Amino acid sequence: MLKQTYAGDQVHDHWESVYRQNPLETRRNDKIMDRIMTYIHPPPGALFLDAGCGTGDHAIRIARRGFCCVGIDISREALRRARHGINECGLGSRISLVCGALEEAPFGDEVFDAIHCRGVLMHIPEWEKALDHLCRVLKPGGKIVIMENNHHSLEMKIVLLVRKLVSRESKLVRTPAGLEFWSEEGGNPFLVRFANIRHLIEQLEKRRLRILKRFGTGVGDINRFPSGLVRNGVIRLNSVGLSFHFPAGICSGNAIISEKQTSF
Repeated sequence: MLKQTYAGDQVHDHWESVYRQNPLETRRNDKIMDRIMTYIHPPPGALFLDAGCGTGDHAIRIARRGFCCVGIDISREALRRARHGINECGLGSRISLVCGALEEAPFGDEVFDAIHCRGVLMHIPEWEKALDHLCRVLKPGGKIVIMENNHHSLEMKIVLLVRKLVSRESKLVRTPAGLEFWSEEGGNPFLVRFANIRHLIEQLEKRRLRILKRFGTGVGDINRFPSGLVRNGVIRLNSVGLSFHFPAGICSGNAIISEKQTSF
């Protein structure tokens, strides 16, 4: 199901136009990566996994900071674009790409020193299976960064209020893992989940992961706003929230950093 949804150009064209082509958002993403690196303190020569790497922007950020990175994504089209961008940056020796689903991650046990997984589990129906594999391939003592939307955020409270007043095409399903919004993209099912962060943390802890840090990455999702002045205003607000450490509980974007334990 996911492979059909992400196989074509349409969804990647949209994501690139919203999240990848705005200089303000690029600078904010650079600051988010800097903060992540500060918190996880990867050792020299650390091998990263960028889980759900898409068109490779975050893998490039990791490589530019001196680390090697393996990017995995289910979409061959996204990986084609990623390879082009990586080669343009001259980082082909630091980044390798693998086509595959996180639910069937084709890696051995305890391979990676650190894992970066941003905005990916929210699109996977069997997200717990994907999380199992991410934890499996992480070395003991390794760090994993999971970034998801928060279903208790101020943004989501507004969204739910609007849905009571105005009908929407997407279907809302409430689950223990959070609020799932089901729609279609190019005639194929498309899922966006706003995570129950407490539930996600509990699932991490069940998998021998010790929570090190949770922080807010953005107050609102810029995809909800038209390009131009309005979207740029939201990006600036998100940047202010990042700089002044707005509480994660009110932020839409949440980052959870945890460490794999050697034993229970």
